[in-house]
Amino acid sequence: MEEASAQQQGAAFPAPPYYFQRYTQENLNLLEKARGDPENPEITKSLEALSFPILALEPPPPVKKGAYWMFGRAWPIQDSLATLEEQGIEQLYPKGSIDRVKELKKLNHSAVFNFLELVHTLSTSPSEFATKVDQIRVIFINMHHILNEYRPHQARETLRLMMEDQLNRKKKETAALKKTCADLRKQLAALRVLKQERSQPPRFDVDVEMAQAPTSGLSQSHTSIATASTIATTTSSTAGTKPLRRPSGSEEKRKSMLELTPLDPIAIKNAETLARMMDLCDDIE
Repeated sequence: MEEASAQQQGAAFPAPPYYFQRYTQENLNLLEKARGDPENPEITKSLEALSFPILALEPPPPVKKGAYWMFGRAWPIQDSLATLEEQGIEQLYPKGSIDRVKELKKLNHSAVFNFLELVHTLSTSPSEFATKVDQIRVIFINMHHILNEYRPHQARETLRLMMEDQLNRKKKETAALKKTCADLRKQLAALRVLKQERSQPPRFDVDVEMAQAPTSGLSQSHTSIATASTIATTTSSTAGTKPLRRPSGSEEKRKSMLELTPLDPIAIKNAETLARMMDLCDDIE
């Protein structure tokens, strides 16, 4: 039984302790009742029927001093690196402050030398190999102990690198968010300008521009439109001084012409001139 328990304690995935079966819902309810009214005779009778004290279900307080047991080994509360003397191992390098790199090189040379002696011992007197094997074991334990003294420094450096990497990653993410926000602001500003341009009615100064522009620079279409506009104006002046009316039908035609190419200024001017001519023709008829 003890051997099986020792094997379970040293296993990588040990089985749960035997007393986990005590934590039933009935026993937990009984524990709550015992805390509230320990003098109740019914509760006392139920507690006497149990094979273990009900207070054993409460978790023990955390260990603050000494050591605790885990996987069959005692671990000190204050985590610290035990010295070789405390472990019962001979220390092969000097005590106090040392040059760890230099001592590791010396121990490495000693390990190689003892390995060669082990090979020689196996060829000459194989029965004495245990001594050399133990010497090599002590050398490697000393090397591991020196390396373990670097662990606190390694932990600090690892933590520093992790924090720097996290900080750099957050900086990159922040820069990407700022760039995205700036692009969105530019797009929103462009959309506002476009909306304002489309919401404002177009301004048509066809007659003024055509009067100011030289005749030689007009294209054939512009010349014909200007001539037609002049004829329409002359006709309206000879017809009388009454204001011209714009029927609803011509207004729809004018809008349909303007909607064809709303962003082309030349097309807008041409459409406006044609719409005015159509209004004049309708009034004359």
